[in-house]
Amino acid sequence: MGFPTANIPTDGSEPVPADGVYAGWLRRLDGQEPFGPMPAAISVGTNPTFPGHRQRRVESHVIGRDDLDLYGVQIEVTLTHQLRETVKFTSVEDLVKTLRHDIERASAVLRSSSGSGDDLDPGAARGE
Repeated sequence: MGFPTANIPTDGSEPVPADGVYAGWLRRLDGQEPFGPMPAAISVGTNPTFPGHRQRRVESHVIGRDDLDLYGVQIEVTLTHQLRETVKFTSVEDLVKTLRHDIERASAVLRSSSGSGDDLDPGAARGE
C-alpha cells in the first residue's frame, strides 16, 4: 500500500492501548542510525478492512522515511495522541486516502507538541 511499517505483534503480556490510529515516536534500540526518536503514525489493531482473522499488532510508519530497514531490529514505540478509532473501510482506495490523511495529522500533531510530555502512556511498546 506504499506505507512501510515496523510491526510489533501483541500477545497480551504487555498493556497496549485501544485499537485505533495514533501519533507517536519510534526509536531504534540497536544503536544504529538514525539515533533518537522518529515521528510515526501508528496503528493498533487487526486491520479489519481485510478479510480473515489477523493477529492484533502495533504497526508504526516512520513519517517521511521509506528507506529504513527495520526488519529484525528491536524498536520502542511511544504513543502520544489518538487520532481516530479503527474503521473497516469499504475499499482499499478509501483506506489509503485515510492513511495519507492520518500521516499528515500525526506529523502536524507531533510538530506542534514536540517535547510537551503529554504521552498517552508512560510505558512504551517494545519489539522487533
